[in-house]
Amino acid sequence: MLKRILVKLLTPIVAALAGLVGRHVAKKAPEFIENTLVPRLREAAGGAGGAAGQLSDKARSAASSGGDLAERLTDRARDVTGGGGNESGGSSGRGGRLSQEKLSERSDDRAKRRAQRRKATKGR
Repeated sequence: MLKRILVKLLTPIVAALAGLVGRHVAKKAPEFIENTLVPRLREAAGGAGGAAGQLSDKARSAASSGGDLAERLTDRARDVTGGGGNESGGSSGRGGRLSQEKLSERSDDRAKRRAQRRKATKGR
């Protein structure tokens, strides 16, 4: 009985304290991160021989390669299953298939657009 009364009395107090602590942490966290964590991370990155600066280039390259691989695999799957698009350029569904010449044209166009995107992202 006494335990229930204490729980009922203390629950709102504990909740209010938790809210205060949460607000304090939210208010002070950016300052703590800037003054404490960021200098340590910069120091660690500097000791890594500049590898951290190269990470974004490597990530961009890996993402681009992954996209190219996915596109090639999709093209192969369509070739094997006969799932190429119809002459109007839409999905085939039950429509006709594209000629090899048309497929080659599309492949070349995609390669050109991909090269243009790569040039655009290298300039950033």
